[in-house]
Amino acid sequence: MKKMMLLAVLCMLCLSTLTVNAAESKIEEPINWEISMMPKPSAEELEAARWSIVLENNMGVYAYDMDSLHFGDVKNGIVNKDLVNVVVKTVFTDKEMLKKMNKTYAEKLAKKEKTQYCEMLMQFNVADKTYAVKALDVYGSKGTKLESRQSDAQLVPVPEKTFAEAMLEICVQAVNNTSGIENK
Repeated sequence: MKKMMLLAVLCMLCLSTLTVNAAESKIEEPINWEISMMPKPSAEELEAARWSIVLENNMGVYAYDMDSLHFGDVKNGIVNKDLVNVVVKTVFTDKEMLKKMNKTYAEKLAKKEKTQYCEMLMQFNVADKTYAVKALDVYGSKGTKLESRQSDAQLVPVPEKTFAEAMLEICVQAVNNTSGIENK
């Protein structure tokens, strides 16, 4: 019995010295053990995944940033859940409109660059079915910001069968499912 007790104490002493020794040794950089069958997405793929397409028509492709949905107004610590802000993007496809925009921004466009898309911060009042564009940024095909505008536009009724109506429906669904919307 004494031998077993002595053996157990001896084992515990050996193990304690190993843990102390391991704690003293410092590893400069840990080994990256990440294993994946899929290659990591590129910056362009990550940017494309950020947007959800809402509507396509002859003017362009309309999408919204799924992570940008948030309640728009907080007063005295109370969130107005009727006002919803969202960032939307329009990629222009209409050739005539692109020609006009390229002429408008000709001085700001780099060589072989063309006007490509705009991003807007839109605010929707889901109770009144109204909206306003609060900010607008226009970009070229090489990522050049061609124009940036802020607006104090008043809310106006959402026209039927438009991109704004489709976005209003998305905002209403987000408000009804408040887990899909944040306070920012």
